[in-house]
Amino acid sequence: MKRATLIFAILYLVLLIIGAAVMHSSLNSYWLVTLFLFSPRWVAALPLLLLVPLTLKLRWRWTPIYLIHAFVVLFPILGFQLPRRTATPTGTARTLRVLTCNVGGGTLDDRQLIQLIHDNRIDVLMLQECTQAVSDPLFRKLGWQRRQAHHVVIGSPLDLSEARVLGRHSENNFRAVAAIGCELGGPQGSRIQLVSVHLPTFRPALERIQHLDFDRGPDAIRQMGQLRRDLSRQIVDAIDDSELPTIVAGDFNLPAESTFHREFWNRFQNAFSIAGSGWGYTKYTRFHGVRIDHVLADRNWIVQNAHVGPDLGGDHRPVIAELARTTTP
Repeated sequence: MKRATLIFAILYLVLLIIGAAVMHSSLNSYWLVTLFLFSPRWVAALPLLLLVPLTLKLRWRWTPIYLIHAFVVLFPILGFQLPRRTATPTGTARTLRVLTCNVGGGTLDDRQLIQLIHDNRIDVLMLQECTQAVSDPLFRKLGWQRRQAHHVVIGSPLDLSEARVLGRHSENNFRAVAAIGCELGGPQGSRIQLVSVHLPTFRPALERIQHLDFDRGPDAIRQMGQLRRDLSRQIVDAIDDSELPTIVAGDFNLPAESTFHREFWNRFQNAFSIAGSGWGYTKYTRFHGVRIDHVLADRNWIVQNAHVGPDLGGDHRPVIAELARTTTP
């Protein structure tokens, strides 16, 4: 039993390391890994519930080895974040505070959202799945400018240019808007490009697999991945038409580790990955959470701070980031 417990502990650690490596490689486009990215990843820690008590009983001197297992589960697999960068003091005129939130999937508490905006001194608000019935009273109470196409919104108390649609879904999805962009007027005549994004969800494809439809489920994930690539390419190409400092935020419907996300969006800094701490989950189910909403910034910005806000009544949590310009306008 002593030897078997040690062998299982070593084998389990090897499997954890291989699993974590696959999760963070291009191999995670494979349907089984994509499914795991959206699943309760904490199941990877369940063997510890058996191995730790057994080792304590049979070979207690070996118990510290499980600190390595716990590290692999906690950080590469579950995605626990420690801030990588401390805030750098900057002039307030060059700092921008951004809040993004998908407000669908429930009833938005607009009073709580407005209080959150005031408490965090938000300069830019980006919303997704936001109907006119929700945005009209919200921005009337805020007294802000708003640019909206379909259910994608950009708002600010500062000057906003007219919005342009940067990406649309296919005809099969009614050409719904996937992203809009506009320019924000900053101090001393500076201009900033803002982009609000709502990319398609993998949920229908994942539900096929959850219902054990292994004939169509994997193909559905591959098709959805290709759709995301096409949409992301549209949006990034449109962003590249501007040389302005750029901030992209919204519901990307994928965790940052996914190759479907990294292929086009790794050129930007992920605010929470740089300056956030904790799990950073923005979408919750009954069993787990996943970080699929992001604030991204190009190299014209320094990420000062990032955190996930409270529940506002929907099924997504807001992401709040503070960004500072690296160059003088």
